[in-house]
Parts: sequence; C-alpha cells; structure tokens
Amino acid sequence: MELLRARGAEAISVPVMELELLLTDAELEKLGERIVAGAWDDLVFTSANAVRLALPARGLGNQAARIFAIGPGTAAAVARRGWEVEPLPLSFVAESLAESLLQAGMSGRRVLLPRAAGARPVLPDALARAGAELHRVDLYRMVPDHSSRPALESALADPQLDCILFASGSSVRCFQALCQGRAVAASVLVACIGPITADAAEEAGLHPQLVADEHSLTGLLRALEMRLGPVPENGPRHELS
Repeated sequence: MELLRARGAEAISVPVMELELLLTDAELEKLGERIVAGAWDDLVFTSANAVRLALPARGLGNQAARIFAIGPGTAAAVARRGWEVEPLPLSFVAESLAESLLQAGMSGRRVLLPRAAGARPVLPDALARAGAELHRVDLYRMVPDHSSRPALESALADPQLDCILFASGSSVRCFQALCQGRAVAASVLVACIGPITADAAEEAGLHPQLVADEHSLTGLLRALEMRLGPVPENGPRHELS
C-alpha cells in the first residue's frame, strides 16, 4: 500500500482474508521454547505470518540453527526477531527454496517447517527425499474475511479501477469466495506477484495479464510500472490490493 501511494497511485486496500490460528497460545509458546532450546537443526519459513507466530525474539548467545526463508519479506520478519538468515533462493518460490535446501545438505538433519495449512507439498516432499527428519507444523489457515465484502463490491464497481494486485494464492481464493461469481471488468489489469499466485488466479478465471519476474512486492510494483508507466506521468491510477 505505502509503496503504491508513494508513487502517486490511489491504492485501495481490501483485506479479503483473515488468519485463523490452529494452535493455542500455550502450544505456540511451547514451540518457541523448543526452537530456542535447539530442538531443530534447521528452521524453514515460507511466510512472515509463520515467523511472527512461531519464532520468538532471540536472546543473547549463539544461534545454533540455520534459518531459511522463501523471500525478502519473510527474511525481514526473521531479522526483526534478531535471528540470522541463510542466503535467499534465486527466485522466491517453494521450488527454488527446495533447491537451496538440498544444496545446503539436509540428510539426517532435524528440520522444522512451520507453515499454513493446505500449503503446497513441494518443500515437505523435497526434504523427505533429501533424508531430513522433518517436523511439519500447521500454524494457521487463511479464510475469507466476510466483513470486507461490501468494501470489495464497492471497489469492483468503481469505473476508475485500473488494476487488481494479488500477492498470494490465498488472497486470490478468498477474493473469489467473496466475489460470489461476480466478474471483474475486462478493462481491469490483473497483476500477480509470481507464477504460483498467477496459477491460482487462472484457476479462478481471473486470467492475469501481468506476473512479476521478481516474486516480491517491490518486484510486482516494478513490473506494474513497466507495464503502465510511472504513475505521476500517466495520471492517478486506482489499484486494488
């Protein structure tokens, strides 16, 4: 939102999904205690939400576990907790992260993968093939935020709406659930942060016209500017995210 507004866009934020916890506070606290105690050799995070829920702030002392993050947003969340992150994968998708993990060596290592329920099986499958001792924990799931339906309907009805930005497959699925079959105007550009999100959009019948090469919010904005031109030169644009 702030990146868009800083460039002069009129950004409309509609929170189409909300996080539903699958663990109790006591279970999350216990998980954090085990991380600090060194129960795992490697921690693998695929979302900033998983970091915020599972990773406690690091105290004094050495960091024994290696921490892998899928992209810069997730890595930044880890850094804010005071932990160090391994080098990021070449592209910020599960397939590229899996390749990085295999290159780092996983055989016989105790690996914690805290994540959203229903996430793709790419990482667990890769870790199993590599001989890791995997502990997968489903922390949360994303569900449609039904209180946002009026705001979403209003935004989609705006004739000045230029673009819809999707930053995850979950946001696409929740968007579609709230739309209840309402079609997006053909004049509206559908832009996605990466190929997995684009696949979800295609399955939902949204037919994305723009997919960022760098799978990050900055990369999505750069791709949008390359497609539409700098916002101040082309007039204010209404963008739904």
